[in-house]
Amino acid sequence: MDEQYPAWYAARTRSRHEKKVAASLSGQRLHTYLPLRRTWSSRRDRKITIEVPALPGYLFIHCTLSPQTRALIKRSAGVLYLVESAGRPAAIPERQIHSLHAALAHANDVEHHPYPRLGGRVRVTRGPMEGVEGYLVRIHQSRPRLMIAVDYVNQALSIEIDADYLEAVD
Repeated sequence: MDEQYPAWYAARTRSRHEKKVAASLSGQRLHTYLPLRRTWSSRRDRKITIEVPALPGYLFIHCTLSPQTRALIKRSAGVLYLVESAGRPAAIPERQIHSLHAALAHANDVEHHPYPRLGGRVRVTRGPMEGVEGYLVRIHQSRPRLMIAVDYVNQALSIEIDADYLEAVD
C-alpha cells in the first residue's frame, strides 16, 4: 500500500492500554478505531456488562502515514510498535475493518479467537451484516459461527450466525 494515501494501520499496545492509547491518538487528531465487545464482569454483589477490547493489544489508525505521523504514533505512551510486513507498516484492508465494525455492531455473542489456520472463507448474503466476509467455524454442528480475522495482527473474533445466510467465497 502506498503510504501517501490514507489507509488503516494497526498499532500494538501495552497490555490493558488500548483505551488510553485510543484517547491519546484521537486527541492528536488521528482517526482511531478500537473494536470493543461486551462481556460480563463479576463484582462483589452483582454482574455488570463491560466493554473490553475485541482484539486485545491492538488499535487501528486511519491516516496518511507520513514520517511525522508515524513518529507521533510510535512516541505515544502505551504504543509498542506499528504492525509491519516486510519491514514496512502493514495496511489493513478496509473490508476487514468494515467486517469487524459490522460484526461488533450487530452481534450479541462475540468471542475472541486466535487467528484461523484452516476453514472455508464465507460471505454473509443477507441481514444487517450482508457483505461481511470471514471464515466458517463450526461449534456443535447445529450452531455455525462466522470468524472474522484481521491480517497482520493475527487476531480474530467470532459470532453465531444462521447458516442459510452464508455463501462460500473463492
